[in-house]
Amino acid sequence: MRQSLKLMIVFLVVALWSIHGLTSIAASAPPPDKLLIHSPPLPLPEQSYLTEIGEEAHIKDHIGKVIILNFWATWCAPCVRELPHLDSLKALLPADRFLVLALSTDNRGKEKAAPFLHKLGIKHLSADLDPRSKLARQLGTRGMPTTFIFNTSGQIIASLEGFAEWDSPSFVAWLKSLLKD
Repeated sequence: MRQSLKLMIVFLVVALWSIHGLTSIAASAPPPDKLLIHSPPLPLPEQSYLTEIGEEAHIKDHIGKVIILNFWATWCAPCVRELPHLDSLKALLPADRFLVLALSTDNRGKEKAAPFLHKLGIKHLSADLDPRSKLARQLGTRGMPTTFIFNTSGQIIASLEGFAEWDSPSFVAWLKSLLKD
């Protein structure tokens, strides 16, 4: 009798653990179907980028936040279509826990990017830059738009090449779930 009670308890613990595990996976499943999950995560890049005011910055400057890093250009039609979704995403997420960083790879830098964002009605994104696409190349970006998701330790946990509606409720929920891990 004692043995069967032990087996039943073990079975219940395993069953509950399995159910919880499946629930966690389902809750954190990435909504964009093209999202590539990196397991194990990819390391923190060292290459710098320029802020809108021309200061050099690094991804490591933002460790502790979930970072959504997007590469875009004014000549890229899917990028232009995607920027309002990134702008909306930035407005939806608490700035103390998340960073939405959209880096223009345009040759003329801020001279081109800032007026372009203004013309599109972008209110929350800064005209940050990746001069000569050095950071994009270090990350292996092959086309645009390309977006990388970093965990709070600065590791790349996911990426997506191409357009996505980043402000969709399911994606916002998935991003927020990253803080629970």
